[in-house]
Amino acid sequence: ACGIMTQSYAFALNLVRHFMPSFKVEKYQFRGMQQKGEEVNITFQDLSLELPSGVRVLQGVTGEFKAGRMCAIMGPSGAGKTTFMNVLCGKATYGKMAGSILINGKPANISQIKSVLGFVPQDDIVHQELTVREQIRFSAELRNKVSISKQRLELITDDVLNVMQMDHIQNSIVGGVEQRGISGGQRKRVNIGLELAAQPNVLFLDEPTSGLDATSSLAVVLSLKKMSQLGMTSIMVIHQPRYSLFTLFDDVLLLGKGGHTVYLGPAIVAKPYFESLGFQMPTDENPADWFMDVICGEVPNSQIPNFKASMLFEIWREKGDATLQQLLAEHARLFPDEQNFSFRGRQGGMGDDSMVLSRKLEEEWDKIDNNKDGVMDTEELKALLAQCSCMMPDDIVVQELLMRMAGRDAETVTKREFVDYLCGLKGDVAADRLLSALDGQGITGPHLRSETKMDLSLFDLEEGSEASEAVGGSSDSLDTLQRATPGAAPQMRLLVMRMLIQWWRKNQQRAMFLGVLAGGAAVLGSLDRFVQQTAQWDSAGFLNFQTALALLVAIFCLQIFGSDRPLFWRECSAGLNILAFYESRALINMFDLVIQSFLFTAIYFVITMPEQPFGDFWLPNIMVTWVASGWGYFISTVVPPHHGPFIASLVMFVICGLLGNPQSLPQYLDGSVLEVVVDAVSITRWSVEMSFRSMVEATEPHPEDPRQQASLQFQKDVYNHGQGEWSSSLGYWYLNIMVLASMGFVLRFLAYLGLRFTNRHNLTLLGEELRVFGGNAFGQEYGPMPGQDLLGPPEQRQNMRDWVFVTSIREPWSRFWSQLSYEMATCLMNSQALAVCAFGNHQLLGDWWSPQAHIDSVLGVPPHRTLKHPNVY
Repeated sequence: ACGIMTQSYAFALNLVRHFMPSFKVEKYQFRGMQQKGEEVNITFQDLSLELPSGVRVLQGVTGEFKAGRMCAIMGPSGAGKTTFMNVLCGKATYGKMAGSILINGKPANISQIKSVLGFVPQDDIVHQELTVREQIRFSAELRNKVSISKQRLELITDDVLNVMQMDHIQNSIVGGVEQRGISGGQRKRVNIGLELAAQPNVLFLDEPTSGLDATSSLAVVLSLKKMSQLGMTSIMVIHQPRYSLFTLFDDVLLLGKGGHTVYLGPAIVAKPYFESLGFQMPTDENPADWFMDVICGEVPNSQIPNFKASMLFEIWREKGDATLQQLLAEHARLFPDEQNFSFRGRQGGMGDDSMVLSRKLEEEWDKIDNNKDGVMDTEELKALLAQCSCMMPDDIVVQELLMRMAGRDAETVTKREFVDYLCGLKGDVAADRLLSALDGQGITGPHLRSETKMDLSLFDLEEGSEASEAVGGSSDSLDTLQRATPGAAPQMRLLVMRMLIQWWRKNQQRAMFLGVLAGGAAVLGSLDRFVQQTAQWDSAGFLNFQTALALLVAIFCLQIFGSDRPLFWRECSAGLNILAFYESRALINMFDLVIQSFLFTAIYFVITMPEQPFGDFWLPNIMVTWVASGWGYFISTVVPPHHGPFIASLVMFVICGLLGNPQSLPQYLDGSVLEVVVDAVSITRWSVEMSFRSMVEATEPHPEDPRQQASLQFQKDVYNHGQGEWSSSLGYWYLNIMVLASMGFVLRFLAYLGLRFTNRHNLTLLGEELRVFGGNAFGQEYGPMPGQDLLGPPEQRQNMRDWVFVTSIREPWSRFWSQLSYEMATCLMNSQALAVCAFGNHQLLGDWWSPQAHIDSVLGVPPHRTLKHPNVY
């Protein structure tokens, strides 16, 4: 469908170029997305952030981001660009935030408009198993209004694919590190497209061009510029864009070291502002690079002999606004024809264009209308398209254009309909008769199609819809910015569908795991029957078998919630229902659990050939799988992924191999607290008893070997001793099933709580500015640390202390040592500092990193590791 739409629009553009080459049209028109009915203007006053150490990393930033504009946040390393966005969104919980925020003139915070907000993280957090189109479609379904029609969701998906230039790869699997898919630049587009599919009013982007070449970066920003025509406000952190990219921004916020404002205003007068202060930009210099040099104090000033970079902060506070107004007035005087239109100011001149195009068409209508009946039929339209495009269109493309011009089921096109359609190509939002008919049915809108001068009163506008809000004007309340997105039940349905697709596309990995599982079962069965010749009723064989099964299942289930945590955090911050997410994954994983339990048991059963029904032999193993999977879920939600396999193996070994061992049970089942613990956590305490007793009842063994007789009697005594009132009334079979089922439910509930409440400090709307996958946090954010900052008096070392504190407030141990190693290897370019470390005189650098000297630090570094071993540093 997307390909047909693209071809139809391409042929329509050729029609326009044929009749009136000077007629300006949009390269793409939105067919599902709407212009924003409610503007979002964000005003911020004196935003600041103070760290627990008392140092301010953001100071008094004041300004406004207007609706429908694209704003860049720029500055050198350490200027607090992402910190500013965190404070703006109220997510900088690692320090003391100050200042006020107004949304449309009303005191508020960004979280109050969460449903119309989007954030694109720096890392490309996408679903590796889904195609590009599936990613966008599911995002659109989960985050748009619950009442939106499926047909419009398809059109929104097409809009995103086209505007982000991904329509040619829409059916490609995204892939990842292990499975090659689309390219890195295309993944970046998908990362942005996930947010665009939600039609946000405000979109925050953290380094949207990082890792891209200059051409790809320009294409991405051009796509975002296209979205601003619908009234979407884009606020992005960006590093030193090239000139052609910088000119696309409407406004720019320049921050200096320490989080001070250097400039905030239209990008077009940023260069004149600095020139008015006495700076001169060399010829052919990239303005963005030049701005960074000025802010860092690397450019001399002709008006201020002893210029320092910190002077820019005071200059802006004292006369920045006045200077800006003068420059804007001067710019308006020099370029009177250049208008800074808002997103609603791009729709002029339609009447004149229509008249010119109508006259041109009048001149050539007789050539088009071959049968002289006053209308154009399908064959005549096809011939005209072929003439204008020098290629023959497909019949389905011709029919699509015919419907756009004259409406659904139309067979001919009048001259008036033809002219109206071609003139409508000038607008940002498509305004053809096919969409107008769908609007009237309430399927796709209604849209704000002012080009066709539709009377919106003809439609029964839903109260609070985007169109009705636009007609009625903006509201004083923020309630109109609240979007009723799908609840738990609709999200559950969508997430189950998504998981089914992902589950099916993991068949290769599943086959490998099942192969390992089958091999383990074959080895265990062969050992028990042919090597050790274990008696069928012996609980030792059941213990080994069920412990191995529990271990494999628990490790397998770690991936269900642990492998893609960043995806969960991202979707959760955008309104994902946690219960729906949890239940959908647990439900689909049940297929794997049943398959694994059946395969493992069946292979072992075939090899050992026990004398009991397969169902009785399998049921205890099903219960083992149920509980072990619960442990896997729980561990994956509370333990970092790289520690999960080790923790799961240890837990399964203890609760299955040790606490459930029949030889040790008499020591545990003594009526003490230990018995309560064993009964509550040990899986094999109950499952082995089920297998043992059912086998004994089925085979009624009478071993001749005295040792086996003693072993059989010992095992019977162990489990008879463990019986209580419940066992006597319910029987061991149903009691043990109830206990194991309860364990599984409790563990799943704990896993849900873990998913909901643990590691939430890693989740902020802005992805936490210092959380960088596979990279160095403060090295990337703050840049190289001069060696002299580590020498001299303590006040000189304050900078480094604060940096390490900010860096280490999340996941300190996994991060701290790599940070210090990185600084030593790449950042400490000062020869004196390197010599100090090399010759062991590390005490000259100070002991600021120790708990004694840095009490407010959360590092908790043992003194003996830092004070006696310079190589650690």
